[in-house]
Amino acid sequence: MSFPVSIKGVLLDGERVALLENERGEWELPGGRLEAGEDPPACLVREFAEELGVEVVVDGPLDCWVYEVLPQRRVVIVTYAVRRRGAGELRVSAEHRRCGWFAVGELERLAMPQGYRRSIRARAGAAESEPLWLTTARELQAIAQTGLSYETGAFDVQRYERIREIAAVMMAAGSATPVEKVLDLFRQDLGHATPHIGVRGAAFCDDRVLLVRETHDGKWALPGGWAEVNQTARQSVEREVFEETGFTVRATKLAAVWDRRRIGAVPIHPVHVIKLWFLCEITGGAARPSLETSEVGFFAEGKLPELSPGRSNEAQVRRLFEHRRRPDLPTDFD
Repeated sequence: MSFPVSIKGVLLDGERVALLENERGEWELPGGRLEAGEDPPACLVREFAEELGVEVVVDGPLDCWVYEVLPQRRVVIVTYAVRRRGAGELRVSAEHRRCGWFAVGELERLAMPQGYRRSIRARAGAAESEPLWLTTARELQAIAQTGLSYETGAFDVQRYERIREIAAVMMAAGSATPVEKVLDLFRQDLGHATPHIGVRGAAFCDDRVLLVRETHDGKWALPGGWAEVNQTARQSVEREVFEETGFTVRATKLAAVWDRRRIGAVPIHPVHVIKLWFLCEITGGAARPSLETSEVGFFAEGKLPELSPGRSNEAQVRRLFEHRRRPDLPTDFD
């Protein structure tokens, strides 16, 4: 027995979620059934435009379950996290009775399948997906680092050093890392504490994207790394692509600026990271792995390999394919 598949999206506005009331008097997430030849992200982009009159960016999947809509009528529901592009009021279509924004805390009073509640809460948690110990330790370290950069009084310096030690103990306990190793890492950062900037480049050849296999986990990612001092963002991404792949490229568009914390489940990181994602044009060179990459390859959008968490996820790579197809798209940002 097979069941139809329905793709639904969780769109948050702060602590509120967008919902639609169907003909059965139930509140549900926007979305609908896949059409022939359509993939889930494309389905959601279309459904949100049709049902609410809004444009969205699709992130990663949240949940999947079989729901009995009516007796003996079941459907597989797959939910995704989505983000809105642009502003304006929601506009309900003829498919539903009403639409609106509802606080996540008031979901229990609404007539709604439990699976939707579970997906909404998962998405609300993903917006702050990192554990409290990590965000708290990182903030304490930032306070200590900034304080030590500006204070000269002996007592205040001692206090900030103690705050840094507390942050290191907290980080070490949460990540099962020796305290001294964390402290050494914290001491390397000087000056006013700011997010670290990473760069990733999406270069294409015959509708396939250039990826590298990471040596640390054997999974694939868009080439990239940290932005370097005394280099522009363009120079940094062009350098990283060449170092990791052997291809020379020219960055042509800043496609996205995304906070690493807001892209779903990723490995923990001791610092706050913001990444710049560029479209790049290959200008020369040949495939050549590096110390950080064991393999270089080109992959079609529908045949992406297993990607390395925290470096590139499927929703991000698909979005960069969309930027390539639609050069007029503005830069995405959180």
